[in-house]
Amino acid sequence: MDIEAIIQSIWAWFTTFLNRLLPDYILPNIPLILEVLVLLVGGYIVGRIVKVVMVRFLGVVGLKRITTKTWTDSLLKATGYRGTIVELISDLVKWLVYILFLAMIIQTLGLTGVADIFTQIAVFMPRFIGAIVIIVIGFMVADFFGKIFEEAGRRFLEEETLARLSGGMIKYSIALVAIIMSLSLLGLDTASLTIMFAVIMGTLIAMLIIGIKDIFPNFSAGLHLRHDLKAGDHVRIGEHSGVVEKVDAMSVHLRDKERRITIPNSVAMGLPIERKLKKKP
Repeated sequence: MDIEAIIQSIWAWFTTFLNRLLPDYILPNIPLILEVLVLLVGGYIVGRIVKVVMVRFLGVVGLKRITTKTWTDSLLKATGYRGTIVELISDLVKWLVYILFLAMIIQTLGLTGVADIFTQIAVFMPRFIGAIVIIVIGFMVADFFGKIFEEAGRRFLEEETLARLSGGMIKYSIALVAIIMSLSLLGLDTASLTIMFAVIMGTLIAMLIIGIKDIFPNFSAGLHLRHDLKAGDHVRIGEHSGVVEKVDAMSVHLRDKERRITIPNSVAMGLPIERKLKKKP
């Protein structure tokens, strides 16, 4: 059979199909076709309306405001998603509506097996949305407490590296807990992830202990020195003398006519401290 005969055969079949399309396929199934069209249009409209409602609702409850300029938005941008957390959740809810209507259409067409697949996807979608919400809330909480602990480290330890380490440890620990909770909600095995979390936490705690073992003596000594030394006092500590500028968490700062002297608190505690008495009037 040559090419021309094949083309003629296909054209004959196509012509016959078109001639029989209206009387044999469309007219007998008009109610079914109309029902499918109604479900298609209705699903699209309902999905769009639900998205708008979700965006406004999440905006009213403040989720859009509190997630702006947080690392959750930065994480979304890294994945290639150009919207915000609020838009992501709203899109997921919209697609949940689409999947539900699609399952109804397939069920209407009599494809029960395929409809069951979409129904299972629709059942899974709320859990997926819940996992996203857990991660978002967990990341916000992690960011909040991470900043608090970092600022507390700066004020009390006055050591930038340890302050960032303590803040980062709290931040990423809470974030990892949120991830484990979300994966557990999805039904995934989180045992290995929990073990990894324990290992990471142990490593961070060990690093923190190593980091503060030399700082803690200075910090505890500073608590005592702050009661004995005041800014403006004329003192001699060991071989050094001058006016006390300040006593911070790590050291005593003296100033004489030509130089400034910094003495670690733990060292100052082990040296004799002479204070110049003020003359009585």
